[in-house]
Amino acid sequence: LMENERMKIIQVIPVFRLAGAEIMCENLCVALKNAGETVIAVSLYSEQTAITERLVKNGVRIVFLEKKPGFDPAIFVKLVKLFREERPDVVHTHIYASKYALPAAVLAGVKRRVHTVHNMAQKEQGSTGRKINSFMYKHCSVTPVALSNEVRRSIQQVYGLPEKQIPAIYNGIDLSKCSPKETYDIKDCYTFLHVGRFMEVKNHETLIRAFAKIAAAHENVKLQLIGEGELRPQMEELVKSLKIKSKVDFLGLQANVYPFLHDADTFCLPSKYEGIPMTLIEAMGTGLPIISCAVGGIPDMLTDEQNALLVPPDVEGVAHGMEQLYSDRVLRKRLGMAAKKRSEDFSSETMAMKYINVYKMLEC
Repeated sequence: LMENERMKIIQVIPVFRLAGAEIMCENLCVALKNAGETVIAVSLYSEQTAITERLVKNGVRIVFLEKKPGFDPAIFVKLVKLFREERPDVVHTHIYASKYALPAAVLAGVKRRVHTVHNMAQKEQGSTGRKINSFMYKHCSVTPVALSNEVRRSIQQVYGLPEKQIPAIYNGIDLSKCSPKETYDIKDCYTFLHVGRFMEVKNHETLIRAFAKIAAAHENVKLQLIGEGELRPQMEELVKSLKIKSKVDFLGLQANVYPFLHDADTFCLPSKYEGIPMTLIEAMGTGLPIISCAVGGIPDMLTDEQNALLVPPDVEGVAHGMEQLYSDRVLRKRLGMAAKKRSEDFSSETMAMKYINVYKMLEC
């Protein structure tokens, strides 16, 4: 490709549910299109969501492949046919779509093949997916892209690849969607907010138990939990047993989290591991003071006491961070404003330009 020549890029993901990797893929599709590239988004499943609606509104073409549950070899055939018809310059995969789309891209003769590793390589896929990815990286000229330096190190460890073969590109969002905070004063109620799927890695139990300590010391506090997942019923039972049901709101999935971020007082993300979480960038772009844990790619995003409180992923550590921010307006404002400044490094435009550079550097 010549320097200014436009590309056709196909982004392949299992399904556009409201989660971090899917929102990153949405942001990348839109930013690539806005940069003048031709983009096709491919969803293995037929499920239409708020993300697919937004993609259509932004002029991104979507192809639904109607995958059946479990292993579905017909998807491989559909992808080969699609790639041969569309003749893309790049096939870019996300999550476990790689085990279908990368072999299909090889067979269809697509020369530029990229896979974003959205989490620590040990955790990203099951053993079968890792074996397929390993073969693709080592023998089929597939380029893995890490979301952070920590994720890159995990790819080196799991797949035995040299660092120079693994670009690291931070996730990005459309920062113009963020609604920045105007004040750090406590209103009638002080709200702690978490956004994430109810699964073990998100560490909801620790967050809820830490909040129970804060609720016992302060009447005017509330915890809002946005998301769904298999552990939600268990967490609802925990809230009942701790007698804090009146102070905890289970808000389910929300297509637009920005109003909740704007109205919250503190964002909490005490995950056990993460890549570059989209929700954290959204909180940073809002100017929220943040409590998080120094795991995965988070230390590449935030620095303790400079633009966030990075605490141990245990009840005492999270509760101490909550109490610090509740009690200190100056600290809230300083950390929130510094987080907003730091968010400028995580724009979707910057992310897209870095991916374009990777695409163009790949050999044909």
